[in-house]
Amino acid sequence: MSASSPAVGREHFPRTTRGAELPVREGRPRGWWEPLFVVTTWLILAARLFRLVSRDAVNIFFNDQWDFGDATLFQKHPLWEMFRWQYGPHRLGLGPLVAKLVEPHFRWNSRGEAFMATAIVTAAAIGALYLKTRVWGPLRFFDIAIPLIFFTPAQYESLWLTPDFAHGPLPLLLLVLYCLALTCERPGVRYALILILNFAAIYTGFGLFIGFVTPLWLLLDYYSRREAHRRTTGVAVALAVSIASLGSFFVGYRLDPDAPCFSLEPHSPASYLNFAALLLVHFFGLRKYRPITSALGFILLAAMVFVLVNLGRRFRSAKSYATRDLVPAVLAGYCLIFCAATAYGRSCFGTYVAFSSRYTEYIALGMLSLYFYSLAARPAWARKWLPCLLVVSLLAGAAPVLPGDRRAMQYYHDGKSNWRSCYLKTEDIHGCDMAAQFAIYTMGERTGLKEKLEYLKRTKQNLYSDIDNEKEEGH
Repeated sequence: MSASSPAVGREHFPRTTRGAELPVREGRPRGWWEPLFVVTTWLILAARLFRLVSRDAVNIFFNDQWDFGDATLFQKHPLWEMFRWQYGPHRLGLGPLVAKLVEPHFRWNSRGEAFMATAIVTAAAIGALYLKTRVWGPLRFFDIAIPLIFFTPAQYESLWLTPDFAHGPLPLLLLVLYCLALTCERPGVRYALILILNFAAIYTGFGLFIGFVTPLWLLLDYYSRREAHRRTTGVAVALAVSIASLGSFFVGYRLDPDAPCFSLEPHSPASYLNFAALLLVHFFGLRKYRPITSALGFILLAAMVFVLVNLGRRFRSAKSYATRDLVPAVLAGYCLIFCAATAYGRSCFGTYVAFSSRYTEYIALGMLSLYFYSLAARPAWARKWLPCLLVVSLLAGAAPVLPGDRRAMQYYHDGKSNWRSCYLKTEDIHGCDMAAQFAIYTMGERTGLKEKLEYLKRTKQNLYSDIDNEKEEGH
């Protein structure tokens, strides 16, 4: 975007040394009540999410957690091996390192793990608010969209049902930090931060997909600098490092889609598109497959594609780009790649999988891209009405605890709690499966569930970590 391009509202974007643009805030002073309203909303929604964790989290590993623990708790491995530990189609990256650093202090208590996962999401929400102020100016009324996106209770599965730092919370935080790094004005600092965050995200859960976005942005930056007759050595080196980082992920990688129905042979493109559309519309509380549901999802898909087209169109005309165009495009590009990969790997299960809670944090990044894009949309009426439409949609679908989610939270809380109480009394896995009508791990022999439970008993960790406190409370 050239220096002569029209400003958005009362802001203008001077050219920086990188060919991108950052906002200079001008105009009449804003009222104090708008930032206060946003911060108050942020606090209320954050407190509500922590309250849900406190109410529904149960101190016992569940399902995949018994396998995640092989990287950190049940087996001994060096830090690099933990970082590169593969589970299913992704690696665990920073997840095991954070767990190894923090969880021994509370004896791998699953409730503590759930609070920690929620704290990571909270940190990401703070980063997103700061990102908004850096690029689009002071907090305004419609910025309540940001806490509405980050604190949706729909993400319960990755926070307190089967918490795993690497699957959801940490990729969310890393992607927000990545976008903040894009706003750094000094090229050397910007490239260094981006390459570090890119490497960490590639190895941490489905943060992997940012590894395909980073080389594309660096190519854009390379041509922008070349057109402006600036040095391109630094960006060329950064491009090579980003490609090497992505390549390193596949060293020793094994194809493990974790879906028995998966086939490398592609199915109907229409089925993939429909699945991706349902992934997006799920964020707004639409959890049943209907034609209107798919139609709304296709609108969201088209909107994200348009965010990318907008960046390309402006770069083509100005041979440069603005940060306000780049950040939404990076987030939209990441979300679209995630949706495409998830549709390819999981759609064989059926459309109901698209409504899974575990994908919420990744879709949240796509919703954030649409909100950020709406802040600088053209024409002027779009800047007024698009944020309003998104906030209303979030208030209706993403903010409430929906009845179906409430039933799922209650079911898993009761099932885990009843199974735990039974096992602490009888230590009979099969008997507790029958008594509680619930299993903490199907086919427990596959993961050595009994041996792991015995280890936790000897070391007084996880479900055994708070037994003494419970006995005192019982007296």
